[in-house]
Amino acid sequence: FSLDMISAVFDDADDSINNNPETKNSLEKIEQNWESRIEEIKERVKDISQAADLARPLSLSKQGLSRSHLSILDYTYGRQRFVTGTSPLLISVQQNPTRKWLQKEASTVRLLVNGTSVENSLASFDRFQWLNDDERHVLIERYSMVSLELVGEIGIKKPGYVNILPTNGAGATAAIQRAAKSSKEWSRWERSTLYEQIVLEGLGQREEERAGDRLWVTGFSLTGQQGYLHSLDVKNGHIQHVSQTTSKSVLWPNESNKVPRNLFHNKKQQQQPQQKYHDALLISDGFLVPGKDKGGLYVLQNPGSSETERNTCLTGGQQSQEIEHSGWFYHRAVWVDLTGDGRMSILTARAKLSSVGASTGGPSAKTQLVWLEMPKPYRIDTTTGTPLDEDGTVFDPFNARHLPWKAHVLDQGPDVMFAVADMDTQDDTVEVIASRFFDKQVTLHSIQKGPNPKVVFERVIDDSCGAAFGSILANLDSVNHPDRIVVDSGSTVETNKAGDSFSHLLVTSHECSKADDDDEIGSDTCDLEGGSLFAYKVPNGKGAWKTEPWIRTTVASGFSVRGQLGNMINPGAPGFAYVFHAKKGDIESGKRPLIAVAGDCSESAYLYRPAEARKEVTDPHAQYKLMCEIECGATVGSIGVGYEDFMHAEQEDGFAKLYIPCFEKDKILVFAMGSGEEEVDGL
Repeated sequence: FSLDMISAVFDDADDSINNNPETKNSLEKIEQNWESRIEEIKERVKDISQAADLARPLSLSKQGLSRSHLSILDYTYGRQRFVTGTSPLLISVQQNPTRKWLQKEASTVRLLVNGTSVENSLASFDRFQWLNDDERHVLIERYSMVSLELVGEIGIKKPGYVNILPTNGAGATAAIQRAAKSSKEWSRWERSTLYEQIVLEGLGQREEERAGDRLWVTGFSLTGQQGYLHSLDVKNGHIQHVSQTTSKSVLWPNESNKVPRNLFHNKKQQQQPQQKYHDALLISDGFLVPGKDKGGLYVLQNPGSSETERNTCLTGGQQSQEIEHSGWFYHRAVWVDLTGDGRMSILTARAKLSSVGASTGGPSAKTQLVWLEMPKPYRIDTTTGTPLDEDGTVFDPFNARHLPWKAHVLDQGPDVMFAVADMDTQDDTVEVIASRFFDKQVTLHSIQKGPNPKVVFERVIDDSCGAAFGSILANLDSVNHPDRIVVDSGSTVETNKAGDSFSHLLVTSHECSKADDDDEIGSDTCDLEGGSLFAYKVPNGKGAWKTEPWIRTTVASGFSVRGQLGNMINPGAPGFAYVFHAKKGDIESGKRPLIAVAGDCSESAYLYRPAEARKEVTDPHAQYKLMCEIECGATVGSIGVGYEDFMHAEQEDGFAKLYIPCFEKDKILVFAMGSGEEEVDGL
C-alpha cells in the first residue's frame, strides 16, 4: 500500500465516525477513560518511587551534605523497629565491627531486644502486625504501647547536655548567612548595598516562619582546654560549630537555654521596642573538677556566625577578681522579672567546692541561690519606648560598660538544679523548689518580687531523699490547678510551659535513706538501694503547700553506677528526669505523660509509662511502670525530645524523637516513636 492509500483509508474512517454520533461518543469515553487511567498510573508510579526512596538504606539520605558532614552524621542501615507492651524491654546498643570497617558511611550500631536481634524478637514490629485490632487496642490504651525505631546516629564529640530549641531562635543568623552564601537566588546580591536589607531580612522571614527544631549539644573534657558547643538542624542535618574563641572561654558548658526576644518590657509604654535577643544562648558553665571549677554564666549571641558571634560573660569570667563571682560553678539559670519593672534578670544556683570531707570522703561545698540583676537603661525614649544608654545609643545590657552584672545572694543551700513556680497567683511572690545535692534536701524558697527581692518564706520538703540531683515540675494527674502555675519547669523538655498548672514535683536522687516514722514526707517511703526517682504530690488547698506534707512516692529505684575510667569523677545515677508525650497531640487530649530518665553513670536511658494502681495507694497518679531500658554503654547525661521529623528517615509525623547522648562513644542516638501501624499501606 502506498502512503496515499493508507491516508485515504484513515480519512474514510474518520468520516464514518463523525457521521455516527453513537460511535463517536463511545470512542470519546474510551479515550477519556484511558487518559484517566494513565494519570492514575502516573500517580501510582510516583507513590511507589517515593516509597522506594524511603526503603533504601538511610545512608543514601546524606546526599547533599558536605564531606565534613558525611563523616559526622551517620544513619542506621536498614530498619530496627520494635514495640513496647505489657512487660519491660531491655534494649542493648552494640557496636557492629563488620559495619564499622566495611561500611564506613553506614550505622555501626546493632540493637538487641531482651538479648536477641530485633527481627527475631517477640517485640519485633513485623510480628506485632499480626495482632488483631482488639489486641492492639488493649496494648495502646492500657499499656501506652508505642513503637520505637533507631533512625539515626549523630557523631558529636563528648555530648553531655542536649536541648531542642526552635530554629528561629539561637543559630538563626548563622543559618541565614549560610543560606545566603550557598543559594544562587541570593548570592547575586552579595556585593549590593541592599544585601542586608533584601537578602538577610528576606531569608530571616523564611527562618522565622519555619520554626522547626534545632538540637543544641554541649560537651566537655576532663583534660581538654576547651568546651564543646554544636547545633544540628533536625530538618536538613547541617551541623554548626561555635568559634574557637568561645570554646576556649567556656571550659565546662552545662545547660544551654534560650534568651527572651525582649529583655526589657516597659509597662508604662504602649509601644514596645523591637529588641531581638532571641538569637542567643544562656550557658551555665563550670564543674567541681579542679581547673574547671571557675565557671560562669555566658550569653552567646548569634552562635555559629563567623561574622557576628559574640560571647559575653555576665559573671566576670575565669579571671574575675571580684569575690562575689570568683570560683563558682553553675548548672542552670533562668530568666525572671524579680524587680517587677519589666527587666528580665537571671535566677540561678551556684556552688563552690570548699574541701573534701575527712569523715565521709565526699565533697563539701559552699552553695547559694542568687539573682543577677539586669542593668537599668539610662532613660526611655518617650516616643518609641526604646531604652537608651547615657550617650544616646540603644541600651545593650551585654555591653562591656554594664559588666559584670550585680549578683545578689537570696539564700544558702540550693546548688545545682531547681524549678520555679508561682504557688499562689494572688500574691507577689514566686517560689524556687531546689534539689540540693550537697546537703541532701529538697527545699522551697518563696521570693518576694520588688525593687529588692528577698526570701520571705522557706521550708524543707524532704530531708531524707539523699543526694538530690534533678528536679522538675510535672502534671501527672492531667487536672488543671489554676491556683499554682509554672514559671520555669526546671526541664529542657518544655512539656509544662510557663503559665501551665502542675500537680507534682519529680526529683532524682543518687541515694536514699529511710525516713523516721514522724517525718512528714508521706507514707510511700522505704529502704532503697542505689539511685531513685521520687514524685512529690503538691498539697491541694489554699496555702497547703506551706504547711502540709508533700506526699512522696518512689517511682523507680535501684539505679546503679557502672564504673569506667571516663566517669570516675563524682559518678552518680540517675541523672535528669523528663515528662513528655509520645504524640504531640496527646498534650491537649488529657493523657498522662510518659517519663524519661537519663541514667547518667548507669549508662542507660529509661522510659516509664503510666500504670493503674493495683491496690490502695496514697498517690495513684504517681504510679508508673518501666516501659524499656536502653543500654548505651556510655554515660547518658541528658535526653532531648523533639517532634519535628528527623531528616529524611521514614517516621510518623507528630511523634516524639528521642535524642540520647553517649558521652564516651562520641555519638547521639536518635529514636523515633510511632503508633505501631504501617505508615504506607498497599505497597
